[in-house]
Amino acid sequence: MIGRIIGNRYEILEQLGEGGMSLVYKARCTLLNRTVTIKILRPEFTGDQEFVNRFRREAQAVAKLSHPNIVSVYDVGEDNGIYYIVMEYVEGKTLKEVIREEGPLSPQRAVAIAEQICLALEHAHENGIVHRDIKPHNILISRDGRVKVTDFGIARAVSSATVTQAGTVLGSVHYFSPEQARGEVTGTYSDLYSLGVVMYEMVTGRVPFDGETPVAIALKHIQEQPVPPSALNPQVTPELEKVILRAMDKNLDRRYRSAREMLADLKTVLSGRIDERTRALPVPPPAEETRVLTPEEYLRMQEENQPKKKKMRRGAKIALILAGILFFIGLGIALNLLLAVPDVVVPDVRGMTLDQAERILEERGLQALVIDQQYSSEVPAGQVISQVPEPGRKVKKGRTVNLVLSKGVETVSVPDVRGKEVQAARFALEDRGFKVEITYEFSDTVPQDRVIDQAPEPGSWVEKGSTVTLTVSKGKEPKFVTVPDLVGRTLEEAKKLLEDLGLSLNDEIGRQSSDEYFKDRVISQEPAAGTQLQEGEAVKVTVSNGPGPEKKEARIWVKNPDSNFHTISIFVIDSRGKTEVYRKTFAPGEEDQVTVVYYGGNARYEVWQDDKPTDQKGTLP
Repeated sequence: MIGRIIGNRYEILEQLGEGGMSLVYKARCTLLNRTVTIKILRPEFTGDQEFVNRFRREAQAVAKLSHPNIVSVYDVGEDNGIYYIVMEYVEGKTLKEVIREEGPLSPQRAVAIAEQICLALEHAHENGIVHRDIKPHNILISRDGRVKVTDFGIARAVSSATVTQAGTVLGSVHYFSPEQARGEVTGTYSDLYSLGVVMYEMVTGRVPFDGETPVAIALKHIQEQPVPPSALNPQVTPELEKVILRAMDKNLDRRYRSAREMLADLKTVLSGRIDERTRALPVPPPAEETRVLTPEEYLRMQEENQPKKKKMRRGAKIALILAGILFFIGLGIALNLLLAVPDVVVPDVRGMTLDQAERILEERGLQALVIDQQYSSEVPAGQVISQVPEPGRKVKKGRTVNLVLSKGVETVSVPDVRGKEVQAARFALEDRGFKVEITYEFSDTVPQDRVIDQAPEPGSWVEKGSTVTLTVSKGKEPKFVTVPDLVGRTLEEAKKLLEDLGLSLNDEIGRQSSDEYFKDRVISQEPAAGTQLQEGEAVKVTVSNGPGPEKKEARIWVKNPDSNFHTISIFVIDSRGKTEVYRKTFAPGEEDQVTVVYYGGNARYEVWQDDKPTDQKGTLP
């Protein structure tokens, strides 16, 4: 996808992230020459009309919104089956990154961020939009400190059906409202609960509820009270704590009913002036065990709570005791009748489709609730991965069984790393979860240590964690040549001879005096003649500074050996090399005495007839 032009306008630059339904990229608008964010529906969903419709509804919902604290939507479209939304690009960090890097934020900073989120939610709610996925990951902090709420990926118009569809619970479990965890209808108050959780995390550095499974976390949202923030961070004021806990109240009647109402408290919380309803909100004490009182304890508690003005007569006390006993006996009988719900054994619905699981559970008198969807390489998409309670457990009839559904194998697009340096290519692939294998081969066109090819091909969609094999260049394949004999040659002759063979002459040339070789001729070489060198390597030579060899003369007798005409030549081999010093055509029987000049010792001569060597040869004195 990197480098591709979408809608004849948006050039994909790099991937920024991914969600359950879409992939998010940084792109450049070629028309306006500005950086944008483009969200693209995952290819596996484009054939599913329900997902396409949901994606389009998201674009229509978010396009209504125009607010400085909400990421703007610029464009929406479809290009050859690719459904996309173009949004404002915000350079900065997510609130989640800020919390991870800085730890608990100061109350002042947390309130300032929460106020801007409230402003964004107030605008969205007034336009009939519920975000339903407020979490630090979806809150961007720009470089100038402005807060931007993004990713209305599961937003719905308030007038639309917001109850879970097709058994799917949307949102992020750590920031669920209790009504979301139960799969009930959600509204603006659900966004405010999630904002309360975000504020809790900002001032404490941790989420209020955590657990080993999504099911466990969802149940805590429904059943448990959070640890007061001030117990984890003493800097949290009582007023700020009450605002957070009011936003997270499980009772909708006590929770903030609007972002505007919550914003009003936030604007005064640091000065200690908040709404009287918020001021009166009790901070939940640590949970105590529930126990049953005996009749005697019940009477003693009643007695302690009565004004001690008159002493009760003995008969009245006995009557009261008997009444209490009869009351608890009757209460026990009533509870027994009320709670006499039959037990059923939880069936194993793992591996079944959602429809099959719901039918099997309903036959046992149980209810099904999908609380999460996860990728799985073992369980096909749409089938149950796990369930709570576990199969085989006895539970009361009517109990809800929480299910985790499979989204199937998670696939990712293979980036194009051809031409990249091998380590950069490895990091790019491993950063996206791929395993990397490397093979090497010679190449005349690709520089050493750069990627020649890859498998699978760039742009392929493969299972996350798959192996990508890279073919990396070892550079040009080496060729070896035999070093020629350069001794006695001029520098120009030596250089040309080496270049013709694919070698070169070393720039560092040695010089020394010589009585054997003429000035500027090669005296010695390294490596020696006959050595094998790799193509491109250099040969170092030493040349003569003179004075050179002594000039000498000698007389050689030559004659025509028969009655035919012949051409007679004399060659001298001395410090100059092999030199033709005499050439003449002889008549039948003709002979001649020739004086030849030579240089240096160990010189010799050869007599040739008609350009062919004869037996007449010898050394010169």
